[in-house]
Amino acid sequence: MKRGDLLILCVCFILVMTTIPVKANSNLDSRNESEEKLIQAKFTNISVFSNDFYITDQGKAVLTSYVDARNVDECKVSMYLQKYQDGRWITVKHWSATESGTFCGIGEKRYVMKDYQYRMQTYAYVYLDGRYLESTQFTSKSIIY
Repeated sequence: MKRGDLLILCVCFILVMTTIPVKANSNLDSRNESEEKLIQAKFTNISVFSNDFYITDQGKAVLTSYVDARNVDECKVSMYLQKYQDGRWITVKHWSATESGTFCGIGEKRYVMKDYQYRMQTYAYVYLDGRYLESTQFTSKSIIY
């Protein structure tokens, strides 16, 4: 056997031994129902729910939250500044805004005390003709000041 023939035979042997059998499902309609849920949008009406929270070096907590939606006529945002004390989160200050239309937002500032851990918690709600449609919630990472 020639050296070239032996090389080709070795390459063919390696290819045959490393081939992995694959089975394809020809019935596309037999998808699992939970798989279909994974590709569906999470929200129907809420387009954007944006939140920002930080504390400056001077101890000023800056909180902003807004919701932007579609096919609604009223939006509401509730925002809470919370402090971790005695093993639980307590609300330091609460703000709320309700607006006609598809957008609602809040921007607030408040000085906080040193040596505590703080976070922001917000909720957004959307309505159509006075009927609740959808809501979402956000909790920020905690910040120690």
